[in-house]
Amino acid sequence: MAVGVFIAWLTTMIFVPAFVVALGETSLNRIASGNTTSSERVLAWCVRGMGQLATRRTYLLLGLFIVVAGASVPVLTQIQINDNPVRWFKSGSEIRVAIEELNETFPGVYNANLIVEATGLEDLTDPLIAASVAGLQQTLERNSVVGDTTSYMDMAGPVPDSGDIKRDQMAIKRALDSAAESPNGHLLGGLITSEYRKANIQLLMKEGDNQAMQELVDLTEAHLADNPLPAGFDIAWGGETYLNLVWQYKMVSGMFKAFLSTFGVVLALVILLFRSLRWGLLAMVPMSVSIVLVYGTMGFMGRNYDMPLAVLSTLVLGISIDFAIHFLQRCREQMKVAVMNSIEAIERIFEKPGRAIARNALIVALGFVLMFFSFLGPYLVVGTLMASIMVISFLTSLLLLPAVIAFFTKGKPGRGST
Repeated sequence: MAVGVFIAWLTTMIFVPAFVVALGETSLNRIASGNTTSSERVLAWCVRGMGQLATRRTYLLLGLFIVVAGASVPVLTQIQINDNPVRWFKSGSEIRVAIEELNETFPGVYNANLIVEATGLEDLTDPLIAASVAGLQQTLERNSVVGDTTSYMDMAGPVPDSGDIKRDQMAIKRALDSAAESPNGHLLGGLITSEYRKANIQLLMKEGDNQAMQELVDLTEAHLADNPLPAGFDIAWGGETYLNLVWQYKMVSGMFKAFLSTFGVVLALVILLFRSLRWGLLAMVPMSVSIVLVYGTMGFMGRNYDMPLAVLSTLVLGISIDFAIHFLQRCREQMKVAVMNSIEAIERIFEKPGRAIARNALIVALGFVLMFFSFLGPYLVVGTLMASIMVISFLTSLLLLPAVIAFFTKGKPGRGST
């Protein structure tokens, strides 16, 4: 993204001026004197109307934005971290249909592993740990997410209970040795090591969401809190579904830190650009409102915070600040004219500068609309989010910013704007 932005800037600063010069004066005059198209007249009328609305309905606009943004903030807390790569495909796609059919026919297509390891002198044939593993399996199998569990205890049979620990332990070892020599003995190698010091409880799950995996993790912790493992034994999670859970939380926490740091960097840059704390803070308003509205809407719709949203959260900052910088820079230039008050300066921005901002927003937003036709969910989310951010940041820049400026200046002469 950074390289792409730099190349686009370099091309704009070098190629575009060279191309304009190459057109020649005759071509430029012919283009400039051409008749205004109907679409251009409609765009000019709409942008001019936005300027009049912002300067003449200041209190109404400010109140509306405050109410909508205020209502969106509580909904942000309803966004939950959850993802499932299978759900990246649209409903009805071949892979979604296949997963649904397999889940109905078999115990489940998602897997997780619970690793039990001996850290002391005893091994996993100890009757106490064997009973603990069997009890944990029963607890997990009662959960609706779990289709089936498999461990070495399924091949060892019921836990002996003669009252003689040594004798019971030897019985478990004989049962495992017998299972290893059976036609299905090769399966035992995936459930317990030959020295009986590390075992794998395999889980087949009908759901692969992060929240489903977290439910099993919490269930296991609650079970072990009531029925702790014997001393000298440890337990740890593994498997693809658990890996996805850990990855999601690490990615989301990392992206949240990146979002906060990027927000601070952008704020520092606009303050440096305008050489003013007030104008820098003002430039951040459309971006902040856009993020609150978009993510608040997703929280209201029950949209989970997954990989696409986490990655895009930092990109949104750079995209939504563009229009505000363009508008405020032109506004500062106009307000430096002594003969104009702030309202007149704002209304002049809604002529050619306002139309340029509108065309920019329209073209980029329509470009992302093409992603709506993708069969992959993340692409659809990217297209929807980016197009929405473009439109909302455009509207907040051309409605909220002039309303705020008009509210605080109240028609004062422009030279005091800095």
